[in-house]
Amino acid sequence: MNKRSWLRVVAALAVASLASHASAQEAWKIGTVVAPPSMLGVIVDEAAASVGRATGGRITAERFQNPNEQELTQNILRGRLEMGYISATGMAVAVPEMGVLNMPYLWRSEGERDYVLDKVIPPLLEQIMTARGLTLLKIGEAGWTNLFCKIACTTPDRMKGMKMRVSPTAGAKLFADRLGVNGAGMSLADFYPALQQGVVDAGDLTFSFYLIGPAAQSAPHYVSTRHNHQPAFFIAHKPTWDKLTAEQRSAITAALPSAADSRRRVAADEEPKKAMHRSRGGFVHELTDEQRAEWAKVIEPGLPALAESYGGRAKELFNAIQRGKVDFAAGRR
Repeated sequence: MNKRSWLRVVAALAVASLASHASAQEAWKIGTVVAPPSMLGVIVDEAAASVGRATGGRITAERFQNPNEQELTQNILRGRLEMGYISATGMAVAVPEMGVLNMPYLWRSEGERDYVLDKVIPPLLEQIMTARGLTLLKIGEAGWTNLFCKIACTTPDRMKGMKMRVSPTAGAKLFADRLGVNGAGMSLADFYPALQQGVVDAGDLTFSFYLIGPAAQSAPHYVSTRHNHQPAFFIAHKPTWDKLTAEQRSAITAALPSAADSRRRVAADEEPKKAMHRSRGGFVHELTDEQRAEWAKVIEPGLPALAESYGGRAKELFNAIQRGKVDFAAGRR
């Protein structure tokens, strides 16, 4: 073989090698409702980058944003999206048991929440999701939901008869019914003009979502009721996940941000935003644990029946949470 022929062979082999590498590389999408500059959006983008690093470029990932979490969850179940960062509320239509995790006043403290979410119920959550065709990769954070009103609604008594937007979940309906508000179910798109026009006078959102919309101007009193915690989850389409090697699965999971880090960053991100709200003439009413306990006393009696209404293994999940809370209170950790 002469030199020219040899160079052609080498060039052909190089092209074939590059083509083989390109065909072996997979591009994944992570479905989510969030985007930068929100802290949750930053966390998802960092997670996407970590997938590429963990697999040495074998798999690349990017954020795929859609404002409808239920639709995102369905697309993950169908394999149209490989991964997702989805809240408990967003998953609850496809996985009804997840409704338990955003029931009002499920948690009395952050320490109790962290212990039960991180140490007690992950094995059960994994079983529940696996049965639906999902793989739980890591627990994340979406923040606390709090009330906001046109007046300083700092006690349960001040809510009676108030016109309040109620999100379309069983937990939100229970919260409204137990407080005795005049609840109106509507989407966020309908809620904002209704608030501005006086059709409703109150609602509930995490602070980040509250601040970026018109609610902060129309209902300037934000009250730290912390009546609802919204965990989020890094999940994967199970058949896609199962095709990976054990080493790849382990590397990706390890590279995703920890729940503790996500919680810390989300909480820290709220403080300057609260200061911004105050500087614009808004109010942030920080309640003590004792004050929040007065709200909880109104809501908690309805929780066992609510958990049972979700069906599936929801009651089992609720009971496991209650046992974990007892262990936490007794110091058996």
